[in-house]
This record gives sequence, structure tokens and C-alpha cells, in this order.
Amino acid sequence: MTEEQKPLIFSTRSLEKELKAKLLEAGFGYEEKDFIKVSHDYEIDTFKLGINNPNSQARIFTSKNSVISLRSYLADYPTTLSPKKVFTVGIKATEMLKNLGLETSARATNAISLAQIIARNADVEEVDFFCGDQSLDDLPEYLESKKIKVNRYVVYHTQLVQEQVPTEAINGLIFLSPTAVFSFFKKNKIDVNVPAFCIGATTAEAVRLRCDNPRILASEPSKESVVEKVIEYFKNK
Repeated sequence: MTEEQKPLIFSTRSLEKELKAKLLEAGFGYEEKDFIKVSHDYEIDTFKLGINNPNSQARIFTSKNSVISLRSYLADYPTTLSPKKVFTVGIKATEMLKNLGLETSARATNAISLAQIIARNADVEEVDFFCGDQSLDDLPEYLESKKIKVNRYVVYHTQLVQEQVPTEAINGLIFLSPTAVFSFFKKNKIDVNVPAFCIGATTAEAVRLRCDNPRILASEPSKESVVEKVIEYFKNK
């Protein structure tokens, strides 16, 4: 395959070296640009109040970024965590929590699916939700509709990086969060036939609200799974 014939994949978030190498080895061209910046800054009192809240029965983490902030807090302020149910979205967040000594009670591929699982736990009446400042309201709203109190703690912040990039040669787009979708489409448009490879259903819905392009969902909410979908999609074309 010549250089000109290589499908060009553009990621709206940076990928790890091994994932970039996987795409290149599979015969793709690859470019990336971070359309969001994440800062793990938080108020100390946020964790102090929420991490061992005596009134709640569960902790919720829907992003690895919230776990990174938790890890940072525990490193600076060693704390014995009281036993509670733990609910997560995604493999990475689950693995990182396990490394911190927190076993996940249930894991889902997106926030709404997780909320439905939580609501089926009759002993859960109040939860602590550790999230970012751009976190969507779908999970808290669903739980509150089921009479479950949600304490929301912002433990990281996301800044949009709005920049126009050349899109004419792009054959596939990778989106790893709804926020990156919002940021990318602020200044960019893509051909209607270009597929968008999405890490999950919420991200795919964000794409749908901004364009009619094909949306390809990862089998699991992980970067690795997104890359596998890219390779599989173009291999079968």
C-alpha cells in the first residue's frame, strides 16, 4: 500500500505509543490533537467530606480521571477507606481502583447502564459521585428519579481546546469523550461519509447531535477497543 493510499485516522485525544504503533503497523496514517486538557485540581475538603461519607452506601467513578485524583489525594493524605460498594464505568477505572485496594461491585460500559445497575441495589439509598466539572447529568438525574440521593464531588476539571485543523484528508475520527466531541466541532466540519469511532454510547450520542456521520462504538469503553474497531472497520471495507 502506498503512502497516499493509507487511510488517515485522526484522534481528538492523544493515544499511547503502543496504540499509535498498532495503527501504523496495520497500514494507517495517524494524526492527533488534544481537544481537551484535564487538570487534577480539587478542593481538599471535597475528598475529606465525600470519601468516607457516613451516610452513603456506595462510591461512583465513571472516569479514570476521577480515580487519578483519588490516587493523588490518598498519596498526599493517607486515609483508610471505609467499606462500601463501588460502581465504575470502564476497564481502566476499575483496574486503577483495584490497585488502590477498592474492589468494584459492578462495572458498566456507560453512565446510564451503571445507574440502572445501581438502582437495582435495594440497600443503596445514597451515593457519592466523584466526577469532573463537565460531567453530564444523566447518571445523577436517573438515580434521583429512583429516590437515590446523589452527592456530587468535582475532583478534576476539563478545559476545551478549540482549534481548527485540516480535515479534508481524514478517513476516520477517534472520539474518547463527549467533551472532546463538543470541542472538536466548535471549529471543524468533516465529510458526511467519515466514520466516527467512539469510546462509548454517550460519546456517540454527542457526535449524533453534531453530524450525521457513521458512528462506530467500541466493544469496551477503552482506547484499546476503539483502535481495534478502527482496524476491524477498514479491514472489512
